[in-house]
Amino acid sequence: MAIKLKNAHKSRPNSSARNLDYQFYFLFRRHWWKDEQHLYEPFEKFGALQNMGIQIDSDKRLFRRNAPAQSPLANWQTHLKAAWDDICETYRQAISPDNPERGLDEALLYCQDNLLGVALIIMDEDLKRHEITLDLYGSPHHKLGESRFSYDAEAVLFSIQDKAGEMPAPATFHAFTPSLDKPALKTYNWTLCFDKPVPYLMQMESTGFLNNPAFVVYGLAHGDALTAIEQQKIWPNALQKVLCGTVGQDQPMKTTAILNSIIARLLISEAVFETLDCEARQLRFELQRKTAHYFATPDKSIEDTPNSVLEDQLREMEGLVAQTDFALGRFSQAIKTLQINHENFQWRLNHQHHEETAWQLDWQSGNQYPPLLEPLYIGLESLKNHVAYINGKLTHLKGACSRWRSYVTENRQDLTEHLGHVGNIIILLLTLGELFRYNRDHGGFGFSFLDYFATVLNHPVTYLAIIIFFLLFVLRHYGKMWLKWLKYKFSSG
Repeated sequence: MAIKLKNAHKSRPNSSARNLDYQFYFLFRRHWWKDEQHLYEPFEKFGALQNMGIQIDSDKRLFRRNAPAQSPLANWQTHLKAAWDDICETYRQAISPDNPERGLDEALLYCQDNLLGVALIIMDEDLKRHEITLDLYGSPHHKLGESRFSYDAEAVLFSIQDKAGEMPAPATFHAFTPSLDKPALKTYNWTLCFDKPVPYLMQMESTGFLNNPAFVVYGLAHGDALTAIEQQKIWPNALQKVLCGTVGQDQPMKTTAILNSIIARLLISEAVFETLDCEARQLRFELQRKTAHYFATPDKSIEDTPNSVLEDQLREMEGLVAQTDFALGRFSQAIKTLQINHENFQWRLNHQHHEETAWQLDWQSGNQYPPLLEPLYIGLESLKNHVAYINGKLTHLKGACSRWRSYVTENRQDLTEHLGHVGNIIILLLTLGELFRYNRDHGGFGFSFLDYFATVLNHPVTYLAIIIFFLLFVLRHYGKMWLKWLKYKFSSG
């Protein structure tokens, strides 16, 4: 915890870190769909929630793990990995208490599939000197650069003040701003990974079937707590209690602690937004590339393209249309989820009751839009902008589909029409042959020319000639198609 009261008067850390402490919050799903099965977390009973985290809504669980008291911030990644391993062990014991080897693999897979996000909360007298650095990877073996989470004095999400007036100034809760060492990396979204000895951020993939946990950093500037304790002021202990609940690694989490609700809501929004933003960005890029290509294709080029190629291109476009429709459905669902989360969060903030009503939480700060809710609002607006753009490009893509379909249909109709004409001629000749043969066998027409014509039509050579004629037509048609295909291949390189 940020303010350690136990034995605080006996030991005095160096002035640069004497108030420093930090902790980690992990948010997990409690049930999910996988391989067409609805799976639930392995805890048979909710029972002693405090020993396993607390329930958020009906489908999430929040854990908190504290770094050792007064641990240097430079060691935060080591403590984060230890906290992750400890939670995996908690799930391992729930899954297979009698078989550690089997249970550990299953627990690790569960945790990887269901972690929504991790928040690092730094608590100190002053936050200006703190910065968090994480490595960025494009693949497990390809390092791209670094991301730095830096203190932003303007990014105050809320402040809290004791009504007794013992605090010299309100404690302020800040969002640390991420920045990248290479501008080109700004086009990517990032997800937290634990498969190395040191946690890192991996370039996010645009798929709805992979879990992409978010990572965020916040800070609480709480003033000089140790000086307050020395002066026998009670606000440090009370502040810690109302914000975080009971202190200690093995102590139960308190469901009414302010930070539990706030961190959970922020992590939900961050995880949903980052995943959908990544998918939307890459889908927009793909739609832009495809529609620009197809609309730039002149009619003459389409006419010179073999029908089989046009059909392949049409299938590709229709597949992209289906993919886009599916993605738009997911975006709409995500937007609704964020809206509900936003409303629930605002309701909870408006109905927050603190013990003894001794604290004043200011999350609005007189701004036009509350800073604590602004990240949720911005995420919603960004996703809505993605949806509007994608819908526009989808309309263009459907127009290209109609254009291609008209050429494919026209080519098919031409072939059908030509084959129909040839078939009609063959049927006519065969019908006349049968008619003349019948009349000849029953006395003939009485005209030498017609009798001779009937004889010719019913000659085997005539039938052979008709078959050859039909085959030549078919070969001519497919020969033209083959030459057209060769010409297309040579022209396209």
